[in-house]
Formats: sequence, C-alpha cells, structure tokens
Amino acid sequence: MKKYQDLIQIILFMGIITGFMAAMFVLKDKTFSEQENRVLNQTPKVTVKGITSGKWMEQFEACLTDQFPGRDTWVGIKSYSERLSGKTENNAVFFCQDDTLIKRFDEPDSELVEKNIMAVNQLVENTDLPVYFSLIPGAVSIWDEKLPKYAQNYDQRALIDEIYSKVNCKTVDTYSRLRQHKNEYIFYRTDHHWTTRGAYYGSTAIAEAFGMEVEPLDSYSSEVVSDSFYGTVYSSSGVRWVKPDVIEKFIPKEGKTVQKFVGDTPADGEFYDYEKLKVKDKYAFFFGGNTPLIKITSDTDRDKKLLVIRDSYSDSEIPFLTEYFSEIYMMDLRYYKFGVKYFLEKYDVDAVLVNYSVSNFVEDKNIVMAGK
Repeated sequence: MKKYQDLIQIILFMGIITGFMAAMFVLKDKTFSEQENRVLNQTPKVTVKGITSGKWMEQFEACLTDQFPGRDTWVGIKSYSERLSGKTENNAVFFCQDDTLIKRFDEPDSELVEKNIMAVNQLVENTDLPVYFSLIPGAVSIWDEKLPKYAQNYDQRALIDEIYSKVNCKTVDTYSRLRQHKNEYIFYRTDHHWTTRGAYYGSTAIAEAFGMEVEPLDSYSSEVVSDSFYGTVYSSSGVRWVKPDVIEKFIPKEGKTVQKFVGDTPADGEFYDYEKLKVKDKYAFFFGGNTPLIKITSDTDRDKKLLVIRDSYSDSEIPFLTEYFSEIYMMDLRYYKFGVKYFLEKYDVDAVLVNYSVSNFVEDKNIVMAGK
C-alpha cells in the first residue's frame, strides 16, 4: 500500500513540474513586471559558444526565475509566510506598523559622500549667488517608531548634521519640520518618496530659510488623484498584503506655466501629467517624471528667480515654491550634462538651492556635476 502511495506522490510531483515547464515554453515571455517595476530576463538564444562557456545556462536560470508561471503569486505567498514566521525584513525592506514598508538605510560610502560635499562647496566657490542646501530625511528616520524592534539602521539625523557641518553654504532644517508632523501622512507607505503633504512641509522649511512668510496649508485646496498607488518599496519588498497609497494634489493659485528643455530649446510642459496615473510609476504624475531641465514661471508678487539642483523628491515640492519665486529652474544632474557653471553663465537667477533626499545624496555619482 505504501509503495502505491509513494508512486502516486512521485507522479503528482513530476506532473506539476512538467506542467510548469510546459507552461514556460508555451507562454510568451513577459518583458516587464509591473509588480516589481523592472525589466525581466528573456529566454536566451541557443548558441554553441553560449553552451560551451556556460553562459547560456546562467541566462536560462535567470530567465527561469523571472518567467516562472504565476511568479507574482508565489512571491506574495513567500513574503506572507515569512511574515507569519516572524520575519521583519525582506530585500532590505522592513515590515513596519500600520502596513508600512520602509527601506533600510545602510552606512553610506564615506568616500562618495566626501566627493559630493566637495561638489557642493565647489559650486559655492564658482558663484557669487547665495547657495542653500536641503537634505530630506526618509521615512526610516522620521517614522522610526514604526520600525520593527531592533531594526538596524544608519542614523540619518547624525549624517545630516555631519554633512551640514562640512558645507560652506546656508542649510535648511527640513528634518525638524518633518519631525514636527511625524504623526501625519507625510510619507507613502509603499514608496520611498514623501507625500504631497510631506512635500508641503519641506517647502515651508525652505521658505523660512529664505526669510519668507510661509503660505498656510489651508490656502490650498486638495484633490485625490489616485487611490491605487504602489511604489518602489512595494515592488522590491515582495510584499503583497498592504493596501495602496493615495496621491494628492494640493492645488496652487493660477498663473503658472511650465517649460521643459531639450538641450537649450524650451517646449511647453505641464505641472501634472494625468497619463502617468495609468501606469505603475504614478509618482511621475508630478511634472511627468525625470527631465534634465524644467522652467516654471509664476505670477507671484515676489520677483525672485531660483535654480533648484534636485532629485525626484523636489517634483512634488516645487509646486509649493512657486508661491515664493517668480521663476524656478529644476535641474536634474543625472540628465543635464552641460554643468551648473554653464547654466549660471547663460541664465539669470538670484539663488541656488541644492535639494536632495539623504539616500540619493549619498549614492548619486552625478552630484559631482554641481561643481562643474
């Protein structure tokens, strides 16, 4: 009797394996995972060189992992079982209170941090304009109470203080402003960015650093533009049990125009790209995503022009800054390759703001362009 039971189990097991393998060869390869927000490995071409070198087998194993039938479902089951077993982290993402996913912050490369600090100081030396510097902490620092017990992180607050002590420009205390509002919805639960509300509070810290009177939050009307946002941290975590985030738009006063630059040539742009709400990366709703250079004009009474050297956190923050500056240029050093010195010689601005999240500032190798 036992022999027959063992035989049935073997047949079932082999049938399942054969079925999955057959499905892999019958089903067309997926090119992109919406859940994980990345390009998937494809079935490699069979070549003699690839087989003899072992390269084909490596590529096939990667393809097998990515194209496994029902992959997203299995990933979700795995992460949920790990949660039930008491695991508090996966792929450097903490499973936190209130269905919040927060990316771990590890000790940065000190050599790269010093290079980026030097780039900021070189920028200060290259111009007579006032330069301001704002480092934006992440949820891992502001929402530290939500983290699992004994979660290991490098101290972002201490790192901000250390970096600020080494730069030769005015600094913006964004950390304290966000900390004052830590009980509010100021970071997404599934993404590494701050919410529009968090961006507003960041903008008030900048306005105060410039000596300007802050526009109160209730002067804006708000609108929910999406209630189905799953961000980058969700994609990398493997977690599938959390509810989606909400994206809000805080509507500024009228009288704003946007231009996007291709090289030195401007073209009409827009504050908000509603088409991006139909795709996975819904945060690109703000200005349509990554762009080398954007110019915003505003009919504010304050006749001040500002250059913002920034990362993507600024995309949801700069709409608020249009209340304080008549012209704002948004420069992304990952894509703008002319150099800041060239820009300042060609365009007329009154001040420069370097505005980065802590995690991006300590990892971005393009910041060296700030000093060129």
